[in-house]
Amino acid sequence: MFWLVYFLNHADRQIVFSVFPLLKTELNLSNTQLGLLGSSFQWVYACLVPVAGFLGDFVSRKRIIVSALLLWSLTTVSSGLVTGFALLLLLRALTGAGEAFYYPSATSIIADYHGEKTRALAMSIHQTSLYFGVVVSGTLAGYLGEQFGWRSAFLVFGVAGVAAAAMLMRFLREPQRGGADSSGAQTEARDAKSEPSAAPTSSVLARLKTLCRTPSVLALAGSFCGMSFASVAIVTWMPAYIYGLGGFSLAEAGFHATFYHQLGAFAGVLAGGALADRFAARSPLSRPLVQAAGLLLSVPFLYWIGSASSATALFVALGVFGIFRGIYDSNLFASLFEVVAPETRATATGLMLSMGFLVGGTSPVVIGNLSQQFGLGPSLGATSVCYLAAGLLMLANIALWFQPDSARMKAALAR
Repeated sequence: MFWLVYFLNHADRQIVFSVFPLLKTELNLSNTQLGLLGSSFQWVYACLVPVAGFLGDFVSRKRIIVSALLLWSLTTVSSGLVTGFALLLLLRALTGAGEAFYYPSATSIIADYHGEKTRALAMSIHQTSLYFGVVVSGTLAGYLGEQFGWRSAFLVFGVAGVAAAAMLMRFLREPQRGGADSSGAQTEARDAKSEPSAAPTSSVLARLKTLCRTPSVLALAGSFCGMSFASVAIVTWMPAYIYGLGGFSLAEAGFHATFYHQLGAFAGVLAGGALADRFAARSPLSRPLVQAAGLLLSVPFLYWIGSASSATALFVALGVFGIFRGIYDSNLFASLFEVVAPETRATATGLMLSMGFLVGGTSPVVIGNLSQQFGLGPSLGATSVCYLAAGLLMLANIALWFQPDSARMKAALAR
């Protein structure tokens, strides 16, 4: 069920990027205004996802997820009915508001069903829906835009989200908080009743202080910020970049912009999750080591994306970049959950997402402005510096902070 919801979560984000050329013509928009459509989503998401995390540690996560899905699906439908830029900008921001409340509660529930032996792989499988959502929506939105106008894609995906919300209301069961981290964990989690266990007793302020005093948490969040800036730029501008090369329809540009990148990421995330889970019992550093490798190996291919001499070279660069980006993604929150308490997972997820989306939210506008001076390709290639910085910070985390913080958390759980 979460795979389907996360598919729609990212599909509803991606469709606007695939119809940028149509929006630019019909609404007479500049590249900066198009960038703002992406940035408004990111910034509102970033501001509200910490709230979503706090609530996810205190109230029913099922109710949060169903309500969020309904909200972003309805704003997606409404986006297909607008006639001007201002209202579309507002609705994209409201879509970000709805989507902000899904991920912290969803990952918290997944972690309560899966312990150390299966957690990264389970989260990786969940993550694959992101890649499918981006590819399918990017291609379908381009096709629908050419055949029926850009509004049709918003209507199709929005209505699908409303139907999915009805399914979750009927079938989703919420497990006991922290069940997979206790003795007999996995059996208890699967057999848990639908009502959540008691909320954590520590205050929001106390949990925030604990997170901010944990160096490895800050390092993981910092690496995520660097990765987010570059990745949001690629997702936002790649359809327009390929369409601008000439020789591609909107549907073809939407497909090529997403397929190779997301196919590579699909393979990388499953491989990274399985690898980290396999060695998690032997080394507490298995998860951040996998992430560091993914970040640093991405750098040359991200640079290549901006300087490729042909469409074929660009597609190869996108595919290989996707593999290593997926390897990083595979342990994005599995690493975080190694160093935070179970009752604080949704809060920690919300804060980390907030930081990443605040930074990532600037990239559509920044790259849009730079593209008007240096061209879209060189501007995208320059974001490889962000992956390099993120990878170096992850190496520092491995050398200095992650292992002591992980050991303290395991000792606390054993008491």
